[in-house]
Amino acid sequence: MQQKPASQSQVSTNPAPAVQPGAPTALAFKSLDAEALLESIPQDAAEQIVAEWRQGRDDVKKGPPKPSSVATYHENSRTLEIKYSHEMNSEDGILNPVDIIRRLFLHSASISPATWRLYRSGFLYTMDERAQHFALKGQPQPTLIRALAALIVVSAKPFGAGRPPAARASRDKSIPAKQFDKIITHLATAYSERNQWARRSQSFAMATIATGLRPTEWVNAVIRPALASEVPLGEAEAGWLAVVVDTAKRKAGEPDWERTIVVEPGVYQIHVRQHYEEIQTALASRADAHDAAKNYSRRCSTALGRACKELWPTGVRGKSPIRITLYSLRHQARANVAAAYGAFVAAAMMGHSPWMGKNWYTGKHRANSYSGPRKVRNAGIPVALPGHDVLAKAAEFERNPALLKLLASPDNDEIAAEHF
Repeated sequence: MQQKPASQSQVSTNPAPAVQPGAPTALAFKSLDAEALLESIPQDAAEQIVAEWRQGRDDVKKGPPKPSSVATYHENSRTLEIKYSHEMNSEDGILNPVDIIRRLFLHSASISPATWRLYRSGFLYTMDERAQHFALKGQPQPTLIRALAALIVVSAKPFGAGRPPAARASRDKSIPAKQFDKIITHLATAYSERNQWARRSQSFAMATIATGLRPTEWVNAVIRPALASEVPLGEAEAGWLAVVVDTAKRKAGEPDWERTIVVEPGVYQIHVRQHYEEIQTALASRADAHDAAKNYSRRCSTALGRACKELWPTGVRGKSPIRITLYSLRHQARANVAAAYGAFVAAAMMGHSPWMGKNWYTGKHRANSYSGPRKVRNAGIPVALPGHDVLAKAAEFERNPALLKLLASPDNDEIAAEHF
Protein backbone atom coordinates (compact mmCIF):
# COMPACT_ATOMS: atom_id res chain seq x y z
CA MET A 1 0.00 0.00 0.00
CA GLN A 2 1.30 3.44 -0.91
CA GLN A 3 2.29 5.50 2.11
CA LYS A 4 0.30 8.65 2.76
CA PRO A 5 2.03 12.00 3.27
CA ALA A 6 2.41 13.14 6.84
CA SER A 7 -0.24 15.43 8.32
CA GLN A 8 0.07 19.14 8.99
CA SER A 9 -0.01 18.62 12.74
CA GLN A 10 3.51 17.20 12.49
CA VAL A 11 4.89 20.47 11.07
CA SER A 12 5.30 23.60 13.14
CA THR A 13 7.71 25.75 11.12
CA ASN A 14 7.30 26.92 7.53
CA PRO A 15 10.67 27.07 5.73
CA ALA A 16 9.92 30.51 4.24
CA PRO A 17 7.19 33.07 3.65
CA ALA A 18 5.28 32.64 0.36
CA VAL A 19 6.81 35.49 -1.65
CA GLN A 20 9.25 37.79 0.09
CA PRO A 21 8.57 41.56 0.15
CA GLY A 22 11.98 42.02 -1.46
CA ALA A 23 11.34 39.58 -4.30
CA PRO A 24 10.20 41.79 -7.20
CA THR A 25 11.03 39.24 -9.87
CA ALA A 26 8.63 36.67 -8.38
CA LEU A 27 5.89 39.28 -8.09
CA ALA A 28 6.30 40.14 -11.78
CA PHE A 29 5.27 36.58 -12.71
CA LYS A 30 2.33 36.25 -10.30
CA SER A 31 -0.30 36.90 -12.99
CA LEU A 32 0.74 33.91 -15.14
CA ASP A 33 -1.17 30.63 -15.18
CA ALA A 34 0.69 28.07 -13.06
CA GLU A 35 1.33 25.59 -15.86
CA ALA A 36 2.18 28.32 -18.38
CA LEU A 37 4.72 29.64 -15.89
CA LEU A 38 6.49 26.28 -15.74
CA GLU A 39 6.75 26.18 -19.53
CA SER A 40 7.77 29.77 -20.18
CA ILE A 41 9.83 31.13 -17.28
CA PRO A 42 13.29 32.18 -18.59
CA GLN A 43 16.26 30.55 -16.86
CA ASP A 44 17.83 33.85 -15.81
CA ALA A 45 14.53 34.98 -14.27
CA ALA A 46 14.20 31.65 -12.44
CA GLU A 47 17.66 32.04 -10.96
CA GLN A 48 16.89 35.61 -9.91
CA ILE A 49 13.62 34.55 -8.25
CA VAL A 50 15.39 31.83 -6.25
CA ALA A 51 18.19 34.21 -5.21
CA GLU A 52 15.74 36.90 -4.05
CA TRP A 53 13.62 34.31 -2.23
CA ARG A 54 16.64 32.96 -0.37
CA GLN A 55 17.73 36.45 0.60
CA GLY A 56 14.24 37.34 1.83
CA ARG A 57 14.01 34.08 3.76
CA ASP A 58 17.34 34.75 5.45
CA ASP A 59 16.23 38.29 6.35
CA VAL A 60 13.04 37.18 8.14
CA LYS A 61 13.85 33.65 9.34
CA LYS A 62 13.74 33.18 13.10
CA GLY A 63 15.66 29.93 13.00
CA PRO A 64 15.87 26.68 11.09
CA PRO A 65 12.85 24.36 10.97
CA LYS A 66 12.57 21.82 13.76
CA PRO A 67 14.05 18.39 13.00
CA SER A 68 10.56 16.91 13.09
CA SER A 69 9.42 19.42 10.46
CA VAL A 70 12.40 18.66 8.24
CA ALA A 71 11.65 14.94 8.53
CA THR A 72 8.04 15.61 7.46
CA TYR A 73 9.16 17.71 4.49
CA HIS A 74 11.39 14.88 3.29
CA GLU A 75 8.77 12.21 3.91
CA ASN A 76 5.99 14.11 2.14
CA SER A 77 8.16 15.10 -0.82
CA ARG A 78 9.40 11.56 -1.39
CA THR A 79 5.90 10.10 -1.05
CA LEU A 80 4.47 12.62 -3.51
CA GLU A 81 7.31 12.08 -6.00
CA ILE A 82 6.50 8.36 -6.02
CA LYS A 83 2.79 9.09 -6.42
CA TYR A 84 3.35 11.49 -9.32
CA SER A 85 5.84 9.16 -10.99
CA HIS A 86 3.28 6.36 -10.91
CA GLU A 87 0.63 8.69 -12.34
CA MET A 88 2.90 9.55 -15.28
CA ASN A 89 4.18 5.98 -15.74
CA SER A 90 7.76 7.12 -15.20
CA GLU A 91 10.35 4.37 -15.33
CA ASP A 92 12.36 3.68 -12.15
CA GLY A 93 10.25 6.19 -10.20
CA ILE A 94 12.30 9.17 -11.43
CA LEU A 95 10.54 12.31 -12.59
CA ASN A 96 11.82 15.62 -13.95
CA PRO A 97 11.61 18.38 -11.26
CA VAL A 98 9.43 20.56 -13.49
CA ASP A 99 6.92 17.75 -13.92
CA ILE A 100 6.93 17.03 -10.19
CA ILE A 101 5.75 20.59 -9.59
CA ARG A 102 3.31 20.39 -12.51
CA ARG A 103 1.70 17.34 -10.87
CA LEU A 104 1.64 19.18 -7.53
CA PHE A 105 -0.23 22.05 -9.20
CA LEU A 106 -2.76 19.60 -10.64
CA HIS A 107 -3.01 17.83 -7.27
CA SER A 108 -4.01 21.14 -5.67
CA ALA A 109 -7.48 20.80 -7.20
CA SER A 110 -8.30 17.88 -4.89
CA ILE A 111 -6.69 19.00 -1.62
CA SER A 112 -7.44 21.68 0.96
CA PRO A 113 -5.54 24.98 1.15
CA ALA A 114 -3.87 23.80 4.37
CA THR A 115 -2.66 20.58 2.74
CA TRP A 116 -1.46 22.55 -0.30
CA ARG A 117 0.60 24.79 2.00
CA LEU A 118 2.10 21.73 3.69
CA TYR A 119 3.04 20.01 0.43
CA ARG A 120 4.37 23.23 -1.07
CA SER A 121 6.51 23.90 2.02
CA GLY A 122 7.96 20.41 1.76
CA PHE A 123 9.00 20.81 -1.85
CA LEU A 124 10.34 24.31 -1.25
CA TYR A 125 12.57 22.93 1.48
CA THR A 126 13.73 19.73 -0.23
CA MET A 127 14.26 21.22 -3.70
CA ASP A 128 16.17 24.19 -2.29
CA GLU A 129 18.26 21.85 -0.14
CA ARG A 130 19.10 19.72 -3.14
CA ALA A 131 19.86 22.70 -5.40
CA GLN A 132 22.26 24.18 -2.85
CA HIS A 133 23.90 20.80 -2.27
CA PHE A 134 24.77 20.45 -5.95
CA ALA A 135 25.70 24.12 -6.31
CA LEU A 136 28.41 23.58 -3.66
CA LYS A 137 29.73 20.73 -5.80
CA GLY A 138 29.82 22.96 -8.88
CA GLN A 139 26.98 21.03 -10.50
CA PRO A 140 24.25 23.51 -11.51
CA GLN A 141 20.70 22.19 -11.81
CA PRO A 142 18.80 24.49 -14.22
CA THR A 143 15.65 22.34 -14.37
CA LEU A 144 15.50 22.11 -10.58
CA ILE A 145 15.94 25.89 -10.27
CA ARG A 146 13.12 26.48 -12.76
CA ALA A 147 10.79 24.18 -10.82
CA LEU A 148 11.72 25.84 -7.53
CA ALA A 149 11.17 29.32 -8.98
CA ALA A 150 7.70 28.39 -10.23
CA LEU A 151 6.79 27.03 -6.80
CA ILE A 152 8.01 30.25 -5.18
CA VAL A 153 5.81 32.33 -7.50
CA VAL A 154 2.69 30.16 -7.10
CA SER A 155 2.04 30.59 -3.39
CA ALA A 156 -1.74 30.06 -3.36
CA LYS A 157 -3.54 26.89 -4.47
CA PRO A 158 -3.50 27.25 -8.30
CA PHE A 159 -6.58 25.12 -9.08
CA GLY A 160 -9.88 24.92 -7.25
CA ALA A 161 -12.15 21.94 -6.78
CA GLY A 162 -14.08 22.85 -9.94
CA ARG A 163 -11.02 22.05 -12.08
CA PRO A 164 -10.05 18.43 -11.37
CA PRO A 165 -6.72 17.01 -12.51
CA ALA A 166 -8.45 14.87 -15.15
CA ALA A 167 -9.38 18.07 -16.97
CA ARG A 168 -5.67 18.89 -17.26
CA ALA A 169 -4.40 15.46 -18.24
CA SER A 170 -0.67 14.91 -18.51
CA ARG A 171 0.73 14.33 -21.96
CA ASP A 172 0.92 10.83 -23.36
CA LYS A 173 4.48 9.64 -23.93
CA SER A 174 3.76 6.82 -26.37
CA ILE A 175 1.91 7.64 -29.56
CA PRO A 176 0.68 4.59 -31.50
CA ALA A 177 0.82 5.15 -35.26
CA LYS A 178 -2.96 4.84 -35.62
CA GLN A 179 -3.52 7.63 -33.06
CA PHE A 180 -0.94 9.81 -34.74
CA ASP A 181 -2.56 9.24 -38.13
CA LYS A 182 -5.92 10.22 -36.66
CA ILE A 183 -4.69 13.49 -35.20
CA ILE A 184 -2.77 14.44 -38.37
CA THR A 185 -5.77 13.64 -40.59
CA HIS A 186 -8.07 15.61 -38.29
CA LEU A 187 -5.82 18.68 -38.39
CA ALA A 188 -5.63 18.43 -42.19
CA THR A 189 -9.33 17.87 -42.97
CA ALA A 190 -11.59 18.89 -40.09
CA TYR A 191 -11.16 22.66 -40.31
CA SER A 192 -11.70 25.43 -42.78
CA GLU A 193 -8.80 26.30 -45.09
CA ARG A 194 -8.79 29.67 -43.37
CA ASN A 195 -7.71 27.99 -40.12
CA GLN A 196 -3.98 28.46 -40.61
CA TRP A 197 -3.10 27.26 -37.11
CA ALA A 198 -4.54 23.80 -37.68
CA ARG A 199 -2.35 23.47 -40.79
CA ARG A 200 0.70 24.85 -38.96
CA SER A 201 0.07 22.51 -36.04
CA GLN A 202 -0.07 19.56 -38.43
CA SER A 203 3.33 20.46 -39.91
CA PHE A 204 4.81 21.16 -36.46
CA ALA A 205 3.63 17.74 -35.22
CA MET A 206 5.00 15.88 -38.24
CA ALA A 207 8.29 17.77 -38.10
CA THR A 208 8.64 16.98 -34.39
CA ILE A 209 8.07 13.24 -34.63
CA ALA A 210 10.38 13.11 -37.67
CA THR A 211 13.27 14.96 -35.98
CA GLY A 212 12.68 14.91 -32.21
CA LEU A 213 13.59 18.61 -31.89
CA ARG A 214 12.42 20.56 -28.86
CA PRO A 215 9.94 23.31 -29.85
CA THR A 216 12.47 25.98 -28.80
CA GLU A 217 15.28 24.50 -30.91
CA TRP A 218 13.65 25.50 -34.19
CA VAL A 219 14.64 29.11 -33.43
CA ASN A 220 18.30 28.44 -34.24
CA ALA A 221 17.91 25.42 -36.52
CA VAL A 222 19.30 25.45 -40.05
CA ILE A 223 18.29 23.16 -42.90
CA ARG A 224 20.47 22.19 -45.86
CA PRO A 225 20.79 19.38 -48.43
CA ALA A 226 22.33 16.30 -46.84
CA LEU A 227 25.94 15.51 -47.76
CA ALA A 228 26.66 12.40 -49.80
CA SER A 229 28.41 10.91 -46.74
CA GLU A 230 25.25 11.44 -44.67
CA VAL A 231 22.98 9.45 -47.01
CA PRO A 232 22.71 5.68 -46.35
CA LEU A 233 24.60 3.41 -48.71
CA GLY A 234 22.45 2.23 -51.57
CA GLU A 235 20.09 5.21 -51.42
CA ALA A 236 19.92 7.89 -54.11
CA GLU A 237 21.77 10.94 -52.80
CA ALA A 238 19.32 13.53 -54.15
CA GLY A 239 16.53 14.86 -51.99
CA TRP A 240 17.81 14.06 -48.49
CA LEU A 241 17.63 16.89 -45.94
CA ALA A 242 19.89 17.72 -42.98
CA VAL A 243 18.53 19.66 -39.99
CA VAL A 244 21.38 21.18 -37.98
CA VAL A 245 20.53 22.43 -34.49
CA ASP A 246 22.40 23.84 -31.52
CA THR A 247 21.16 21.89 -28.50
CA ALA A 248 19.00 23.82 -26.03
CA LYS A 249 18.92 23.26 -22.24
CA ARG A 250 22.68 22.96 -21.83
CA LYS A 251 24.18 23.56 -18.41
CA ALA A 252 25.96 26.86 -17.72
CA GLY A 253 29.44 26.79 -19.22
CA GLU A 254 28.80 23.67 -21.29
CA PRO A 255 30.24 23.98 -24.83
CA ASP A 256 28.06 24.09 -27.93
CA TRP A 257 26.46 20.77 -28.78
CA GLU A 258 25.56 20.77 -32.46
CA ARG A 259 23.42 17.95 -33.81
CA THR A 260 22.78 16.98 -37.42
CA ILE A 261 19.57 15.06 -38.08
CA VAL A 262 19.09 13.60 -41.55
CA VAL A 263 15.55 13.20 -42.94
CA GLU A 264 14.71 11.05 -45.94
CA PRO A 265 12.67 12.37 -48.91
CA GLY A 266 8.91 12.07 -48.60
CA VAL A 267 5.81 13.60 -47.04
CA TYR A 268 7.38 14.12 -43.61
CA GLN A 269 10.34 15.95 -45.10
CA ILE A 270 7.92 18.22 -46.97
CA HIS A 271 6.33 19.11 -43.63
CA VAL A 272 9.73 19.63 -42.00
CA ARG A 273 10.52 22.19 -44.72
CA GLN A 274 7.07 23.76 -44.46
CA HIS A 275 7.27 24.07 -40.69
CA TYR A 276 10.75 25.54 -40.92
CA GLU A 277 9.60 28.19 -43.40
CA GLU A 278 6.54 29.04 -41.31
CA ILE A 279 8.48 29.47 -38.09
CA GLN A 280 11.16 31.54 -39.83
CA THR A 281 8.41 33.87 -41.05
CA ALA A 282 7.06 34.09 -37.50
CA LEU A 283 10.53 34.87 -36.11
CA ALA A 284 10.94 37.71 -38.60
CA SER A 285 7.64 39.24 -37.47
CA ARG A 286 8.87 40.22 -33.99
CA ALA A 287 11.98 41.85 -32.57
CA ASP A 288 12.36 39.11 -29.93
CA ALA A 289 12.86 35.78 -31.71
CA HIS A 290 12.27 33.67 -28.60
CA ASP A 291 9.06 35.55 -27.83
CA ALA A 292 7.89 34.92 -31.40
CA ALA A 293 8.77 31.22 -31.14
CA LYS A 294 6.90 30.88 -27.84
CA ASN A 295 3.80 32.49 -29.30
CA TYR A 296 4.00 30.25 -32.38
CA SER A 297 4.45 27.08 -30.30
CA ARG A 298 1.65 28.08 -27.93
CA ARG A 299 -0.84 28.60 -30.75
CA CYS A 300 0.12 25.34 -32.45
CA SER A 301 -0.12 23.51 -29.11
CA THR A 302 -3.59 24.98 -28.58
CA ALA A 303 -4.71 23.73 -32.00
CA LEU A 304 -3.23 20.30 -31.28
CA GLY A 305 -4.94 20.15 -27.88
CA ARG A 306 -8.29 21.14 -29.34
CA ALA A 307 -8.02 18.41 -31.98
CA CYS A 308 -7.29 15.83 -29.25
CA LYS A 309 -10.36 16.89 -27.29
CA GLU A 310 -12.52 16.67 -30.40
CA LEU A 311 -11.23 13.20 -31.27
CA TRP A 312 -11.07 11.82 -27.73
CA PRO A 313 -13.35 13.91 -25.49
CA THR A 314 -13.45 11.29 -22.72
CA GLY A 315 -11.40 8.33 -21.64
CA VAL A 316 -12.06 4.76 -22.78
CA ARG A 317 -12.87 2.12 -20.13
CA GLY A 318 -11.94 4.47 -17.31
CA LYS A 319 -8.64 5.58 -18.84
CA SER A 320 -7.63 9.21 -19.16
CA PRO A 321 -8.40 10.93 -22.48
CA ILE A 322 -5.63 10.83 -25.07
CA ARG A 323 -3.63 14.07 -24.94
CA ILE A 324 -0.88 14.40 -27.54
CA THR A 325 1.47 17.37 -27.24
CA LEU A 326 4.58 18.51 -29.09
CA TYR A 327 6.66 17.02 -26.28
CA SER A 328 4.70 13.74 -26.56
CA LEU A 329 5.91 13.55 -30.13
CA ARG A 330 9.49 14.24 -29.05
CA HIS A 331 9.20 11.36 -26.55
CA GLN A 332 7.97 9.01 -29.28
CA ALA A 333 10.64 10.22 -31.72
CA ARG A 334 13.28 9.33 -29.13
CA ALA A 335 11.76 5.87 -28.68
CA ASN A 336 11.74 5.32 -32.45
CA VAL A 337 15.40 6.33 -32.78
CA ALA A 338 16.40 4.21 -29.75
CA ALA A 339 14.74 1.16 -31.28
CA ALA A 340 16.55 1.71 -34.58
CA TYR A 341 20.02 2.76 -33.41
CA GLY A 342 20.25 2.22 -29.63
CA ALA A 343 20.02 4.41 -26.54
CA PHE A 344 23.36 6.21 -26.96
CA VAL A 345 22.57 7.41 -30.49
CA ALA A 346 19.04 8.34 -29.40
CA ALA A 347 20.40 10.46 -26.56
CA ALA A 348 22.91 12.17 -28.84
CA MET A 349 20.27 12.85 -31.49
CA MET A 350 17.72 14.19 -28.98
CA GLY A 351 20.25 16.36 -27.15
CA HIS A 352 20.15 14.83 -23.67
CA SER A 353 22.12 12.30 -21.65
CA PRO A 354 21.43 8.56 -21.90
CA TRP A 355 20.38 8.69 -18.24
CA MET A 356 17.59 11.13 -19.12
CA GLY A 357 16.60 8.95 -22.04
CA LYS A 358 16.34 5.89 -19.83
CA ASN A 359 14.49 7.54 -16.95
CA TRP A 360 12.47 10.33 -18.51
CA TYR A 361 11.81 9.82 -22.23
CA THR A 362 9.57 6.82 -21.71
CA GLY A 363 7.77 6.48 -25.04
CA LYS A 364 7.38 2.81 -25.94
CA HIS A 365 9.50 1.39 -28.77
CA ARG A 366 6.64 -0.84 -29.85
CA ALA A 367 4.04 1.94 -29.93
CA ASN A 368 4.53 2.31 -33.69
CA SER A 369 4.49 -1.47 -34.29
CA TYR A 370 7.89 -2.09 -35.84
CA SER A 371 11.23 -3.61 -35.02
CA GLY A 372 14.71 -3.14 -36.42
CA PRO A 373 16.36 -0.15 -38.10
CA ARG A 374 13.94 2.24 -39.76
CA LYS A 375 11.18 -0.32 -40.20
CA VAL A 376 8.84 2.31 -38.79
CA ARG A 377 8.51 3.64 -42.35
CA ASN A 378 6.01 0.77 -42.83
CA ALA A 379 3.74 2.73 -40.51
CA GLY A 380 4.43 5.93 -42.48
CA ILE A 381 6.57 7.62 -39.82
CA PRO A 382 10.26 7.91 -40.77
CA VAL A 383 13.12 7.52 -38.32
CA ALA A 384 15.72 10.24 -38.79
CA LEU A 385 19.34 9.25 -39.43
CA PRO A 386 22.18 10.42 -37.17
CA GLY A 387 24.70 12.84 -38.62
CA HIS A 388 28.44 12.42 -38.06
CA ASP A 389 28.38 14.76 -35.04
CA VAL A 390 25.58 12.71 -33.47
CA LEU A 391 27.56 9.51 -33.90
CA ALA A 392 30.63 11.17 -32.38
CA LYS A 393 28.59 12.29 -29.36
CA ALA A 394 27.12 8.80 -28.97
CA ALA A 395 30.64 7.34 -28.98
CA GLU A 396 31.63 9.90 -26.33
CA PHE A 397 28.76 8.71 -24.14
CA GLU A 398 29.88 5.10 -24.54
CA ARG A 399 33.42 6.00 -23.42
CA ASN A 400 32.30 7.89 -20.29
CA PRO A 401 32.99 5.70 -17.20
CA ALA A 402 30.91 7.93 -14.87
CA LEU A 403 27.94 7.71 -17.22
CA LEU A 404 28.24 3.95 -17.53
CA LYS A 405 28.34 3.70 -13.74
CA LEU A 406 25.26 5.90 -13.54
CA LEU A 407 23.33 3.76 -16.00
CA ALA A 408 24.21 0.72 -13.93
CA SER A 409 23.14 2.49 -10.70
CA PRO A 410 20.30 4.90 -11.56
CA ASP A 411 19.75 5.84 -7.89
CA ASN A 412 23.18 7.52 -7.65
CA ASP A 413 22.05 11.16 -7.51
CA GLU A 414 25.54 12.64 -7.35
CA ILE A 415 26.49 11.11 -10.70
CA ALA A 416 23.03 11.86 -12.13
CA ALA A 417 23.52 15.56 -11.43
CA GLU A 418 26.25 15.67 -14.07
CA HIS A 419 23.78 14.58 -16.75
CA PHE A 420 20.48 16.41 -15.94
